[in-house]
Amino acid sequence: MTWKNAIILIFFGVLCGIFAVMYFFIPSRSTEVSPVTYSAPLEITPDPNPVRKQVIGFLPSWSVAAKAKVNPEYLDQIIYFGIGINKNGELMKVDEEGKDLLEWHYFKTDYMKNVMSKAHETDTKILVTIKNFDNEEIDTLISSGSATNRAISQISKLITDYELDGINIDFEYFSDSDFPTAKHMNIFLEKLTTQLKKEHPNTIISFDVNATAIYEDKAYDMVRIGELVDQVIVMGYDYHRQSSTVSGAVAPLVSKGDAPSVTKSIDSLKGRVPYDKVILAIPLYGYEWQTYSKDQGSYTIPGSGALASYKRVRELIESKDDVAISYDKKSMSPRLVYVQSGAIKQIYYEDEKSIKSKLELVHDRDIAGIALWALGYEGTYLEPWLLIKDTMRDL
Repeated sequence: MTWKNAIILIFFGVLCGIFAVMYFFIPSRSTEVSPVTYSAPLEITPDPNPVRKQVIGFLPSWSVAAKAKVNPEYLDQIIYFGIGINKNGELMKVDEEGKDLLEWHYFKTDYMKNVMSKAHETDTKILVTIKNFDNEEIDTLISSGSATNRAISQISKLITDYELDGINIDFEYFSDSDFPTAKHMNIFLEKLTTQLKKEHPNTIISFDVNATAIYEDKAYDMVRIGELVDQVIVMGYDYHRQSSTVSGAVAPLVSKGDAPSVTKSIDSLKGRVPYDKVILAIPLYGYEWQTYSKDQGSYTIPGSGALASYKRVRELIESKDDVAISYDKKSMSPRLVYVQSGAIKQIYYEDEKSIKSKLELVHDRDIAGIALWALGYEGTYLEPWLLIKDTMRDL
């Protein structure tokens, strides 16, 4: 072997050694796609903690007086309705003789204590409504610094004394006036929410508003209210009332022309109140009138209007053979007609079909949930609860 051949063999051996090292010890850059970067469709695991739609129930004092059956397991909140507040910012607990007012009395009953105890077991929050429906009293309360401070102090003490999870404000202003109500309402709510959140960081503060007032009444600055409170509860009912001169749906999903409706009420808040704060309150009742004819939209006999609870309607349908039931596809509201001692009676009410249409609106608009007015109106019938449970679970 010549020296040239020896050099060639040595050089070839060195190259083989280098390739061996690269093959066995340097990580491969394989052309196979890594599972991490694989772009084919993957099976998505559902979010184990999705944002749930809220289900809230108002429990009025008269339902407490009747010892109505309450099912906390179906509810995220129970709101006791309610405790009045006067123009001086004082919670209305006792009368001039020092005796408990009925709403304060029923709030302290063993029945209510039992409801609160069961609610604790199901992690259902307990709130209390603070209410006033008098324009002049509301204006005096919210425009007075001393009255506002007194109200905040007494409400905070109520939360502490009864271990409440929050409060619900129901100041229903019924007509416009020259008084700058909206300005003072904003100031009042800002002071209230700031102080209560400071003293009770986890407290829930909700605000009720009439379904048509949100786009008609200048007493409410809905943009600022939506910024200050945790929940805005739209009372999606009483589009027709006991005193209405014409019979019609209590909570029409949609109405003809410019007439108000539940959908219009919710849509009017778009861009003003975050939808994740909006709660739609649904009625568990309708209204019954004596009417001049059996026609839909017939004129009512003055003074004949009366509330017809879900329980009342169900019992009437089950007990009478001559009840005629129809359904308005536009308003998504049922109506029944019957004759009693020669008098024509009409009831516009809510059933599972109409309730479901409103639950679907909650889904379509992606708002925060629903509230029910009022617990006890359903009696012992569970159909509304089962519907809500199944539907809201799908939302």
